[in-house]
Amino acid sequence: MFVCSKCRSAFSLPRCKCGYTVRQLQNVWQLTDAPDMVTSGNGDQYIGYEYIGEAYSGGRKYLMEESDVIFAKEISVLTGDGIFLDLACGDGCLAVPCAANGTRTIAGDISNSMLKILREKAAHNQISLENVTLCRMNALEIPLADESVDTVVANSVLHLISNPERVVREIYRVLKKGGAFVCRDDAPGKTPEAPFDNSLYFEIVNSLYSAYWEKLNQRGIYAKKYSWKFHREDLCNRLFGRRTEKTIERKQQYERPLKECFLPRFTSRGFSDQVDVPKDLHDEIVAELLQTFAAKYGENFPEISLKGIEADIVITTYYK
Repeated sequence: MFVCSKCRSAFSLPRCKCGYTVRQLQNVWQLTDAPDMVTSGNGDQYIGYEYIGEAYSGGRKYLMEESDVIFAKEISVLTGDGIFLDLACGDGCLAVPCAANGTRTIAGDISNSMLKILREKAAHNQISLENVTLCRMNALEIPLADESVDTVVANSVLHLISNPERVVREIYRVLKKGGAFVCRDDAPGKTPEAPFDNSLYFEIVNSLYSAYWEKLNQRGIYAKKYSWKFHREDLCNRLFGRRTEKTIERKQQYERPLKECFLPRFTSRGFSDQVDVPKDLHDEIVAELLQTFAAKYGENFPEISLKGIEADIVITTYYK
């Protein structure tokens, strides 16, 4: 099922017939030596979340969000007795509930720290990973044999890679005939306007980010957004045989305090335009700003929440 990085032969973990043995690090098969992040040079660039890790999901990192559980159920039904590849699986928001469904899963990510959170999330929710193979892998060169998996999800990753078409072609390659590339989209235009006043929340977020970059600009550092536009529909309609779409109505009320979502990512350089900011300078500016904002908005300002109504889930499935 896997492809040896040395001789390019198909093999089963851990040892290839050429003699190469894949090492494990904290129960994660190390199937690539590629760096966690590449933001310069003439080759493909991408953003990995290795140093964001613990802060990625903030105070919600061990929660199994209801919308993720719903999507995971759809994936498990599509996969059946086959194999699901959760590409760029992150903190396991899909791999863990799929494991709870008994789905055989390959959970791959470029970040060992995100895979660590996946393991912790499963343990916190008392879910066995017996059917899950954890792999550090590069989505630009998926280390799987042709036509080896039944379903693939690449959730929230294609925009973080400068060559997303290469990733989609890799997904197509590893899918079996009849297999499915499953994509989740929100439908914000189809949800009712939320009857909540979030003006204070956005005032704080926008002011904090503006003040942060103003201070960095004074030091000669300017924002560079590492996010690439990609027309998924155009490529997938050319590659895949057929396409289906399913909408799951949500419209559930949610509440997200600053301390659970925005602040952990912001303070840990978790946004793509922060990746080139030196850590010591970042920490210095963030500490100063948090003091300033606590004085202005009160010590409990991280408790201020964004309230809204969930968008419907749109599941677009492309079949090989």
